[in-house]
Amino acid sequence: MDYWKEDNYVYCKEKILPISIKDSKDVDNVNELLKEKEASVSFETTQVSTFAKKGAYVVLDFGKELCGGLRFITRAIERDDVDLRITLGESLSEACSNLGEKNATNDHSPRDFNVRISNMSDLTFGMSGFRFARIELLTDSFVLFRNIIAVNTLPVFEKEGYIRTSDEQLNKIIDTAIYTLKLNFQNGYIWDGIKRDRLVWSGDLNQEIITSIYLFGDNKNITNSLSFLRKETPETEWINTIPIYSAWWVINLCDYCRLSGNRVYFEENKEYAKKVLKKINSCISDDGVMDFNLPPDAMSFYLDWPTYETADAMIGTACLFIYAAKRYLAIEESENARAIIKKLVVYLEMSCEFKQTRAFQILAGRNACCEDLFLEKNGASGFSTFMSYYILLADALAEGKNMLSIIKEYFGGMLSRGATTFWEDFNIEWLDGSGRIDEFPKEGEKDIHGDYGAFCYKGFRHSLCHGWASGVLAFIIEYILGLQLQDGGDTYEIMPHTRGIREIEAKLPLKKGWLSIQVINGKLTSKLEAN
Repeated sequence: MDYWKEDNYVYCKEKILPISIKDSKDVDNVNELLKEKEASVSFETTQVSTFAKKGAYVVLDFGKELCGGLRFITRAIERDDVDLRITLGESLSEACSNLGEKNATNDHSPRDFNVRISNMSDLTFGMSGFRFARIELLTDSFVLFRNIIAVNTLPVFEKEGYIRTSDEQLNKIIDTAIYTLKLNFQNGYIWDGIKRDRLVWSGDLNQEIITSIYLFGDNKNITNSLSFLRKETPETEWINTIPIYSAWWVINLCDYCRLSGNRVYFEENKEYAKKVLKKINSCISDDGVMDFNLPPDAMSFYLDWPTYETADAMIGTACLFIYAAKRYLAIEESENARAIIKKLVVYLEMSCEFKQTRAFQILAGRNACCEDLFLEKNGASGFSTFMSYYILLADALAEGKNMLSIIKEYFGGMLSRGATTFWEDFNIEWLDGSGRIDEFPKEGEKDIHGDYGAFCYKGFRHSLCHGWASGVLAFIIEYILGLQLQDGGDTYEIMPHTRGIREIEAKLPLKKGWLSIQVINGKLTSKLEAN
């Protein structure tokens, strides 16, 4: 791996060989592209793959989701230079699609583009999220390639914790959540996605903050992201143009302070948080009617995409405002926070249709009695990757019994279709009659990437690596391992709910040092090793 430092952040460039050839045409010795060899231009001509003529192509599988581009090492070409078409895809089908087909796009990071290469060259192109690549020769010529290598950009953390269990399926879910999160640590911020949504969204950031603190401790990507949102949003506007996302910013600040113990950062930013709470309060009448004075097409009421423009949207918005107010009150007093709760409390008992709405009713203070099994009805049906962490938290408060089986059903469902990172969204119903992302759909089979998705993430525009989907790991740490932190771990308690898991072992970075936890057959041992 090559390591480099950029703006005081350390990254590595992981060089990945393809693991298989998915398809090819008019390429001689195509399997040479799979072989380990020195990544350097050479006069040697026996270890090359030859694109024999215009229209020759190869489709490569690099084995896992990557954030980066492709490196071409060329031995020779017939002309001075030639043109190639590169099509990257998070699924095999996407890599073999044309722009516009099943909503295939170049939004946010071009993944379908032409490049020019020359004789005996070493050139790198592209920066997107992908696992598969289709390379086609566009010029009437031939090309001898020594290597076609994927370059994966990964952050390097000073500290990196871990959690392992005796349940191998759960370990696979944990590892995938970690890798999903790491890929979205880019350029000193925490992105939402590496193919699409390569930006900082306040609501989407919450699970990324929580999970990253458990794994990597306090880190600048968090504060950079929070500060960026504050600096980019005048007090007269809403963060990310959505009222609820300003409330999410308050939640993020409070969760960051609680888990990292960085009270200095909270003090530096609390005036902005107080103004957000004041602004929210000013938009709520005494009888709980919310009016943000926004245009008709604005997202006044928004909990998530599935509930958008439904009756649940207003209920979910109100409950998340309460949740933000209570998060702030857990750190310090605020008259505006108390007023928000008082005005909106009526929404806690309203009937709702969606699990995520009920989850935020419970998180905001609804009585979570054990009879409230709404959240476990039909297992993982109704879950989303954005909301799964909050639904699981609320289900735990409601004394649910099936959180572990739901995690395996839902996140294991993505793994069963070849996922190496967790997706922007996933409905358990998509499994019925669909194939894997690393195979071409068979006759009569649904393409789980191109044929599904909704709202802004239809078809191939759907991101198959979204940082918010890492929140399942935060729930595993907080509930199954049972770790609850305050002030960065100055105080903590561990109350595992193993749900039949025989062994759990974890080592996590706290403010004061490394916390080692072991649970074997229900017996807990822990040790804090000071820095």
